[in-house]
Amino acid sequence: MEDSITYLNEKIEKSFSARGIQCIETCAADGRLLSDSMFESGKTDAATANAVLEEATGAPYLDPTIVFFGDDFTEHIKQLVPAAIALKEKVFPVKHVGNVVHLVMSNPTDAACIKRMEYVTGSRIKPYCCYTRGIIEAIKSVYGEDAASTSDGLPDDAKTLIDTAVTAVIKIKMANADVMEIITSVAVIRLLQFMLNSLAAKNTSDLHFECQEDAFKVRYRIDGVLQTAWSCPVILREALIPRLKLISGMSLDETVMPQDGSISYSLIKDRDIDLRVSALPSIYGEKIVLRLLDRGKERISLNDLGMDEKEDARLQRIIERPNGLILLTGPTGSGKTTTLYAILNRLNTDSVNIITAEDPVEYKLKGITQVSCTSENGLTFKDALKSFLRQDPDIIMVGEIRDVETADIALKSAMTGHLVLSTLHTNDAASAVNRLLNMGIPPYLAASAQISIIAQRLMRKLCNRCKEEYAPDPKSLTALGLAHKGATYYRARGCADCSGTGYNGREGIYELFEISDPMIELILAREPSSVLKAAAIEGGMTTLREAALKKLAAGCTTIEEVLRVTVDI
Repeated sequence: MEDSITYLNEKIEKSFSARGIQCIETCAADGRLLSDSMFESGKTDAATANAVLEEATGAPYLDPTIVFFGDDFTEHIKQLVPAAIALKEKVFPVKHVGNVVHLVMSNPTDAACIKRMEYVTGSRIKPYCCYTRGIIEAIKSVYGEDAASTSDGLPDDAKTLIDTAVTAVIKIKMANADVMEIITSVAVIRLLQFMLNSLAAKNTSDLHFECQEDAFKVRYRIDGVLQTAWSCPVILREALIPRLKLISGMSLDETVMPQDGSISYSLIKDRDIDLRVSALPSIYGEKIVLRLLDRGKERISLNDLGMDEKEDARLQRIIERPNGLILLTGPTGSGKTTTLYAILNRLNTDSVNIITAEDPVEYKLKGITQVSCTSENGLTFKDALKSFLRQDPDIIMVGEIRDVETADIALKSAMTGHLVLSTLHTNDAASAVNRLLNMGIPPYLAASAQISIIAQRLMRKLCNRCKEEYAPDPKSLTALGLAHKGATYYRARGCADCSGTGYNGREGIYELFEISDPMIELILAREPSSVLKAAAIEGGMTTLREAALKKLAAGCTTIEEVLRVTVDI
């Protein structure tokens, strides 16, 4: 912060010097801008201080003391930005249009302040500049002389916020106001902010806002399992759904076709989280799902994947090959993308050229060329792969093999000196080979390419604080092929640490399949996946079920979780 203030003060000093004004000595350590110090000392007037600040920051100058505010807007901004926050941050809102708050700031280059105000207002910030004295005078004039003694006014009680929002929406609708007035209501903004922040704090991966016949539900997914957070009055769907569409850049008028959007500014307090948003029409109104992508989260490494020593050594050997095709398989939400990024992070050095095609790019990786292939830009995985081969790549990652053309290019690239990584939707590793054949890949091509397949799932881990030892039902043990005696088993009980679920976090289980020489004849003969799997097991492959049972034996998870995660294997 001191460095940024020092740099800004240097620009301010140059601007004063260009006007022939000698600057006084100042220190950036106290956070004061030179323009404020010059005004306070009587060395310059307000107009010159603001002109210099505008020139140095690049933000337009606006003095809030000369702006007229109607009673309705005055009440709105007092609720939108509480007096205590306005004084602390030295900001003053002068306009609120749609999803943008026009905010006069003493230092509009302060990115951290802008992030905090995005969280407070639930909107994007368009910054203006003004010397600090002018902002403080405007705050006292609008908020009152006792503004400094007020609290920040940000309630954190769900019931109060829901009731307040319902009352506000009913009042606005009775006045026959349009939807924009509803979704810019402070009560609606505060409620949505509370919901997003309180659920993000639980390390949620997805949020569901769904319209039902007699309720408006908010659910969240944590550790792969959906839970209900709130069941709200139906009328709130008329506020929260369009509010989410507005802030994610969707069309408010489109209600019969699916839409996608995103929110990349700071709605989540003190965290850098991008929100990927999807709207889907239903018979009771649109449902919106948000995927939370934590930009500040430390990326998982290969060492953190949770493999045992044998599987970890095999994976290291596989990814160190200069060419070949590595496929990750598993259902949606099984952690395939996380594993891909972990592999790419390990391979990412100055000596290799890595290019990725993703839909969409979820996390930005330094030193890697990432290409977004979305319906908006019209770029397909197939077209991206063709272009990649003219970019002198060493390693290529394509988000998913969806068609025979993409599969064909990926396999041929793997056979001509490139290491190719991708994903495929199959239940286990061996099934991926037959999936390629069923897509139209010739058996000789699948057999001759150096293919390695990693199947994976994510299992919930028991909460260490509340897990308890017990004697399981013998039928459950029989279903898993386990002995009834001589082992210790644990079950989930639930406590405050795990929000009553009995589980805290997830860990991966993996199945590594490599095409060896004995399998080539099996592939050429188009043998079923069960035969390929049996050959892989004979060659030493650990199955997903076996990997899950190892976690169970170690006391990391439960019998129920093993059955849930491996039921389709």
